Amino acid sequence: MKNKVIAERYAESLFEIAREQRLEAKFDGMLRDIVEMSEQHPQFKEILEHPVIRKQDKKQMLSQLFEGKIPKELFAFLSLLVDKKRENYLKEISAAYKRLLDAHNQVVLTEVYTAIPLEKDNQSFLKKTLESYLGQSVEMRCHTDPELLGGVTVKIGDRMIDGSLRTQLNQLTQTLVSKS
Repeated sequence: MKNKVIAERYAESLFEIAREQRLEAKFDGMLRDIVEMSEQHPQFKEILEHPVIRKQDKKQMLSQLFEGKIPKELFAFLSLLVDKKRENYLKEISAAYKRLLDAHNQVVLTEVYTAIPLEKDNQSFLKKTLESYLGQSVEMRCHTDPELLGGVTVKIGDRMIDGSLRTQLNQLTQTLVSKS
């Protein structure tokens, strides 16, 4: 819980800076690239997050990698994370920043689960249907879950729309058991 609060505060500050510069989407992409880089190069992540490595050594590494290649405000933000010993929150900050950007752009993230992969036509139809239902743009992440048997389950934030065959069969079973 504490990690989430810290990440959200830093993300909000960075988002405000990005809004002033009209670089919200650019900062998001760059943040995600840096997080991806830290996951693909464990040595970078280890150096950045290691508590014994001096701040100035971490900042020198960041300078060699990013100075002049990313906006100075984003570089200053990364340096601030090192100064405040918050560099290990970078992934959470990036996720919180993305949520802020989506809210700002009125985009809703949905997780869609089906028994078999959805074809492009069905994905487009489902996306349009969800956008009409929600009144906002939808970013869909599609997953397959063979245990659903058929149908679709859509997760929108903390809401769940369950149209899976598995759930329908379970409900039918409960109805038959309660009537007998």
